[in-house]
Amino acid sequence: MALSTIPSAAAIDEYADSLGAALVGPRRVKRGMVDEARDHLVDATDAYTDAGYDEHEAAEMAVADFGPVEEIAPAFQTTLAVAESRRTAWVMLAILAAQPFIWDGGIKLAENANAHPPSMALYAFLDAAIEIVGAVMIVGTIAILVLTTIGNRWFRAGKAIARGTAFFTIASCVTLPVFAVSMSLASDQLVPAHVVGALVPFLVAPLSVAAISARRTLAAC
Repeated sequence: MALSTIPSAAAIDEYADSLGAALVGPRRVKRGMVDEARDHLVDATDAYTDAGYDEHEAAEMAVADFGPVEEIAPAFQTTLAVAESRRTAWVMLAILAAQPFIWDGGIKLAENANAHPPSMALYAFLDAAIEIVGAVMIVGTIAILVLTTIGNRWFRAGKAIARGTAFFTIASCVTLPVFAVSMSLASDQLVPAHVVGALVPFLVAPLSVAAISARRTLAAC
């Protein structure tokens, strides 16, 4: 009896491996989806076996019922793209949560970069602009998280939201350093070396992680 199950197990494993190879996205989520598909095929095979079919034929029928990988994969891929975009949004939210420390807290980028600004108009513009842009980033990131978590129950998130998340994140990763450089250039004195050095671990490195996550989101779309 054990030998008779080998052909059916091989057919199911081959299908599951093909499905996994066709998908791109978070490993844990992808592994769970492939395992779920495998379990479904095993249950379907058992049902056909109980109906009187031999193991090999039952497995082939189960796979045929489930559908070709090229037809099933797109729906799975959409779920993976949304999961990747959700991960990207969480990374971006964590980075944005640290911005008050970077700009006005421990590093005091705004204060150090513009202690004696040569142009009060320019300083006022940059100061107001970063507040507005930061608020837009936070609201946008939270909206993405709502759409891809709780909101996904009523409004099915798709690849369009995933792509939007990626582009929004990339734009944010570019905008924040631009403001940092602009405020430094607007200063009439050199920004302290410790401030510049702190930007690497607290701003550049986290934004690089977010950008990489955004790139993975686009790859999953």
